[in-house]
Amino acid sequence: MISVHNLFPFILVCALLLGAGCLQGKETGGSAGPTPPTGHAAMQNALGNVTGGIQSTLDRLDSTLSLASRTLGTTGISGAGADEVLSGVANSHPAIINVITYDQNGTVVAAEPDSAKILIGQNLRKYDIVKKTLATRQPQMSDLLSLAEGGDGAVLAHPVFSPGKQFLGVVSSGISPYALVTPIANQVMENTPYTYMVAQTNGRILYDPDPQEVGKETFNETLFADFPGIIELARHYSGNRTGYDTYSFYSSGFGKVVSKETLWDTVGLHGTEWRVLVISEV
Repeated sequence: MISVHNLFPFILVCALLLGAGCLQGKETGGSAGPTPPTGHAAMQNALGNVTGGIQSTLDRLDSTLSLASRTLGTTGISGAGADEVLSGVANSHPAIINVITYDQNGTVVAAEPDSAKILIGQNLRKYDIVKKTLATRQPQMSDLLSLAEGGDGAVLAHPVFSPGKQFLGVVSSGISPYALVTPIANQVMENTPYTYMVAQTNGRILYDPDPQEVGKETFNETLFADFPGIIELARHYSGNRTGYDTYSFYSSGFGKVVSKETLWDTVGLHGTEWRVLVISEV
């Protein structure tokens, strides 16, 4: 039996131990975890999310067309079997404008969706990507160009070989870069204070939150004549796959002129590159 005389030290020790436990609990429970990145580190994280999303989508489109080329090697590049393959590709992603096959002379022999069937019978050899794919018999992706049925798109092309390795022709898909990038950029912009731009290495803008800027050629555009910093930026990103720069231009929606900073990275397929820029007002 514990005497009253000995009970007080026992109570004191217990109180000290309980107090230490409470303090330890508060320290553990109050931990906020890693501090979110700020400044350029936050911009770099946001840029990585967008470039990752764009590259992943480009890779999926390329894989889809590659699989179609192998299947067409068995079905042939025209006829009911080919139409079924092309229809599946055309419906696989909203950014796909058309899917066609053309023979060794560059003449279209099958096309999907229905709006693209006007291309059947047309010879497309005037297009550099058609000539290049027929000559190299290797996968290619073009810069933005005027499509034969109207509108603009980048063209992805894969050669088609029979099971016996005979070259049959090419399966080709017109893709809207703007439609490809928009949902990816919109999702990231909801959670950050940044905007994004995607451009070709020649300065032609493929995506921007201001639709009026999409399709403009930076080096030949009067809109940018009063903003030499933008011309310098375009020269900078044209020659460098990654980088950082500052410039002045209108805030979104062509409001007041503000100072901006940007980091950029690169995505692409088959040697064709797009620069992806994350932009912050300073």
